[in-house]
Amino acid sequence: MGKILYLVFAATVFFGGVTLGIAEEFHLNNGVTVVYEYIPHTQITSVQAWIKTGAVNEDRRNNGISHFLEHILFKGTKNFAPDEIDSIVESNGGIMNAGTSKDYTTYYVTLPSDHAEVAFKVISDMVFNASFIPDEIEKEKPVVIQEIQRKFDNPTYDMWRDAMKTMFADTPYAMEVIGTEENVNSFSRQTLLEYYRTHYHPNNTTLVIVGDMQFAEAKNLAQKYFSVVSAAKATKGYDKAWNLSIKSPVTQVYKREVAQDYILIAYQVNATAKDAPVYEVLTEILSGGEYSLLNRELKYEKGVVTAVSAGEILSRNAGGYIVHMLTNPGDTDKAVAALKTSLLKLTKGALTEEELQKAKNRLKSRTVFQKEKASSEASEIGYSYTLGLKDYYHTYLNRINAVTVKDVAAAGALFSQPYIQYSTVPQESKNSAVKIK
Repeated sequence: MGKILYLVFAATVFFGGVTLGIAEEFHLNNGVTVVYEYIPHTQITSVQAWIKTGAVNEDRRNNGISHFLEHILFKGTKNFAPDEIDSIVESNGGIMNAGTSKDYTTYYVTLPSDHAEVAFKVISDMVFNASFIPDEIEKEKPVVIQEIQRKFDNPTYDMWRDAMKTMFADTPYAMEVIGTEENVNSFSRQTLLEYYRTHYHPNNTTLVIVGDMQFAEAKNLAQKYFSVVSAAKATKGYDKAWNLSIKSPVTQVYKREVAQDYILIAYQVNATAKDAPVYEVLTEILSGGEYSLLNRELKYEKGVVTAVSAGEILSRNAGGYIVHMLTNPGDTDKAVAALKTSLLKLTKGALTEEELQKAKNRLKSRTVFQKEKASSEASEIGYSYTLGLKDYYHTYLNRINAVTVKDVAAAGALFSQPYIQYSTVPQESKNSAVKIK
């Protein structure tokens, strides 16, 4: 084990006079990026490995392989028998989980700091020494297929699926992370192993260590368990330019066994995850609490919805904005008309400095409280570094502070663009919306 290259960020964040923490970055010789942050007195440490691979690395033929691989890594490694990993973590007082998204796959263990070495040993063996036991692969296929089938239990599932296909057409972001039954059944050991060796590479890996552990110990454990050597060459993920594809409004109605009208309004956004702060402020203004703009106007003043929420979808290479509403049967048109009126106010000077500041304060408060929890803070670090947004992570509060009324109005201009309107209504409903080809 040779010399480690250190890059220490002066990332101390101050909020209300309180020091929030310093994240320190260093690199192992094999290319693994390690980010460490100390949270004293918690007696808890979260260890997470973030891999730069997800649905964006897939095509139609292997869609779902990233998610299936996540399952298989729990089914035997060089040092752990199938199903032994969970029991070892639990017996040491820890919790473990994993997740796959469009842009990344992550594995994490949070446990008492005096047992933290278990996390390093388990995660490193999963991401670099998986066994790919043929019988375990075949046994796991029905499990994942059952997950795929369960999504149809949600009567509004097809509305959301088709909205994503339309909004992110001709990109991997249009594909579902979970994949298809046909693909899952087709995955062979060799196919999985080739994908694993290609993408689970030290250069594609960020190891995050957050909690009540001294830096020297974290460094030693990172070196001990993650200094693997790989002969393979890491490949880049999906990094193509993304073109907006919605040129005119798209409207679709699904009739299902539901009691209310479910409405999804989706806009494409010429922005990505690096632009998140202004859109997070916009979301906080629109639906951050019961007395946010949309709740106040649509739910309480006009009574045209029973629930409303809004939020950004900002990935590494693509962006979108979603508004979701529930209304009484047949009230979709009234709700959409009222929504348009409320959204367009943001571009016409209706937002006050006081309302903006309240939204920013709520966001900053949540950020501060989150930093007290090791697993949440580690997840924020892992997400930012994996998407190449480490500067965004280190400057988040400053960027929230810098958002102006003018910035929100500029972001709100998206609401004057063509949009997707998908609705799921009771089967007997005579809702007026039709699909526009």
